[in-house]
Amino acid sequence: MAQTIVQLQRHPGTPWGFRLQGGRDFSSELSVKKIHPGSPAEGQLRPGDRIVAIGNTPTANLTHMQANRLIKSAGNVVQFTIIRGPSTDFSHIKPSGPVKFSPWKYNQQLQQQQHQNHY
Repeated sequence: MAQTIVQLQRHPGTPWGFRLQGGRDFSSELSVKKIHPGSPAEGQLRPGDRIVAIGNTPTANLTHMQANRLIKSAGNVVQFTIIRGPSTDFSHIKPSGPVKFSPWKYNQQLQQQQHQNHY
């Protein structure tokens, strides 16, 4: 898989806008778990992206805390070498037939039940 270099830049004091998961102490590769809308990470990183380096430091042997420290010590510009994860954008997928389950209808019924049972 091809590696990609991504550079994030932020205003001082603002968060990067992504959640990191994994590390040597979790016996899993470092990867992006979540992206916060409107953040410096939006459009640059995606959930599922594997982080193989932070700056010039390979992440294969880093614990989660060591990776966090590297990111925090980067200041307002940080560079990641990533392997792009599978896309999590499913907005282009449309059902080919009738939908048997309507989450909004289920949630509406659940809210009504909770409201009736609320004391």
